[in-house]
Amino acid sequence: MKKKALALCVAASVSQLAQAGHDSDQNMVIEINQGLPSLETTVSKSTSGVQASPVSDGGELLRSVSGVSAVRMGGRALDPVIRGQKETQLNILLDGGYIHGGCPNRMDPPTAYTSVDSYDRVTVIKGNRTVIYGGGGSGGTVLFERDWPVIDEKGYNADISGSYRGNGEQWELGADIKAGNDDGYIRFIAHEGESENYDDGAGNEVDSKYDSQSNAILAGIRLGENTMLQASFEKANEEDVLFPGAQMNSPYADAENSRLKLEHQFTQGALRSLKVEAYKSDVIHLMDNSMMSSPSTSDTEGMRIVLDANAADIDWTLGADMQNNDRTAIAYMNMNGMAAFSQWPGVSIDQTGIFVEGEKALTRDDVLKAGMRYDRVEASASRAGETFGMATPASQYTAVNGTTETDSDENNVGGFASWTHRLNEQYTIETTFSRSVRTADATERYVAKTGATPWIGNPQLAPEKHHQLEAVLASDQGDLNWTLTGWYNRVDDYILRFKSGGTEQYKNVDATLYGLEAGLSYKLTETLQFGSSLAWLEGENTSDDTNLSRISPLELNTSLDYQKQQWKAGIEWKLVAQQNDVCLSSDACGGQDVRKTPGYGLVNLHGEYAASNGFVVAMGVDNLFDKDYTLHESRDYVLDSAPIQVAEPGQNIWIKLSAHF
Repeated sequence: MKKKALALCVAASVSQLAQAGHDSDQNMVIEINQGLPSLETTVSKSTSGVQASPVSDGGELLRSVSGVSAVRMGGRALDPVIRGQKETQLNILLDGGYIHGGCPNRMDPPTAYTSVDSYDRVTVIKGNRTVIYGGGGSGGTVLFERDWPVIDEKGYNADISGSYRGNGEQWELGADIKAGNDDGYIRFIAHEGESENYDDGAGNEVDSKYDSQSNAILAGIRLGENTMLQASFEKANEEDVLFPGAQMNSPYADAENSRLKLEHQFTQGALRSLKVEAYKSDVIHLMDNSMMSSPSTSDTEGMRIVLDANAADIDWTLGADMQNNDRTAIAYMNMNGMAAFSQWPGVSIDQTGIFVEGEKALTRDDVLKAGMRYDRVEASASRAGETFGMATPASQYTAVNGTTETDSDENNVGGFASWTHRLNEQYTIETTFSRSVRTADATERYVAKTGATPWIGNPQLAPEKHHQLEAVLASDQGDLNWTLTGWYNRVDDYILRFKSGGTEQYKNVDATLYGLEAGLSYKLTETLQFGSSLAWLEGENTSDDTNLSRISPLELNTSLDYQKQQWKAGIEWKLVAQQNDVCLSSDACGGQDVRKTPGYGLVNLHGEYAASNGFVVAMGVDNLFDKDYTLHESRDYVLDSAPIQVAEPGQNIWIKLSAHF
């Protein structure tokens, strides 16, 4: 009871600081855990800086959260960046399972396969403060989740939505239909989206067309009073997606995802619950340009067993997880159909982990939480000895890195310890120390692209070891609430992608990342609320005394929101500083930054009316003053023989309609 009382106090003290949520939009909410481990707070999506306008996928939604940015290559499939960390430095789970994309160049990150409105909850956990969702996760964990649905007495619910954005003529349609009762249900989810090219703030047309569809069927049954079984199958299709930042396009990307979940609640003894989850995802992908085409596959399967218990006055979570990912990608010349090179020469990565986490109330004002996990990783490339074009991938690894062995195995140990202390009724502090170990992914290990721009992996990369210290101070003064977070991350064997002699390659270096985040919420009147959030970070390659690439610049978001009965309205002002601390590909460090990115300011407007019959209409304007700007992390492409970044959309007028019945 002491622990629960403290958790409620902490949640109340910062309830208006979480960036998040929207439960009038097909019941989807967003929960942002950006400080205290017991905090998962839901507020309106149209407040505190989270994007109110329609989004094409999960990556576009997440980048509106303070401290989260993204890498843009085209009109969709934005790749999230949290606290300067990206790709497999983040653990991203879709309905309990992992999906690894089919493109070595990240045309399809996991968030590309998310139709946001089809999920009931999205949770963002910044930093490393849990061990139960897999190894690594040094930058954070993002959970796209679906719940056992709540269905009306009439035996069914339906949610339908449609949206339109004028810039690019982008439209989205979605439907979520549920039928059943507490004993069982069946649920159908469908989504379709399409866009033409949009214009940036300077009036230039950006190649950004896409066509996207997804359909899912979910079912659940209660096997007993305390036992539930759920299963789902989902199919997502992307067609004719343009990616100027990849200098190739994607004629198709198809994914099939299967999930099975068993949950049992114990009524006696130390055990509280048992969860067993199994998943499988199969991705086929094609990228091409005028010179060549590269079909690829990525098949992932895994499971997780989790036990919750209470013993010695400690809440325990313990279990095991397993994951296997097989990838193959071969590029062929369009002119003669001959193999040119292999980005993934029969790559297989197996991971098996065990973990334990515990939480204990030490006093009325103190809670201690800690966890540990062990992971066994085995990686191999079964086709590394085959000849593709003029050479084998194995010979290229040897030429670039001096390595002759392509197989590797690792034994990785990580964990965390967190102490939450309530100073008084107004202030709460938390400190967390953690170690997380992130293994190299398939591309970092085994990519073997030859030609004019070689890109060669390193099979013997050591795993990254992140050692993080984080401190949070939260204040609740009634109408005024705020949080201040500082964090420092020392990384041993950071996996650095760099260019040397015209070849993209990888090596281990030491690095540091550190930053500050702040959030404030002030209730001006019963109907007006002011919010503001700030995020600042730095990233340094301490081995070479250079800057890390794609480090987000200082950002300040300020919002004013109005809500009275069925009406909502808001204005957001976003200020982003210029980023001069860069590592350019043209510099001696051979980094990934395109340029020193100019700063910019944006104004977004939105309004909403929710009728009593379940019908909701929302309208707004993003980038009101048609600013020409780019995200610093975004990719480059060639326009008129000069490399430039993929720009963001200019002024965008939008409307969204939804209905619940």
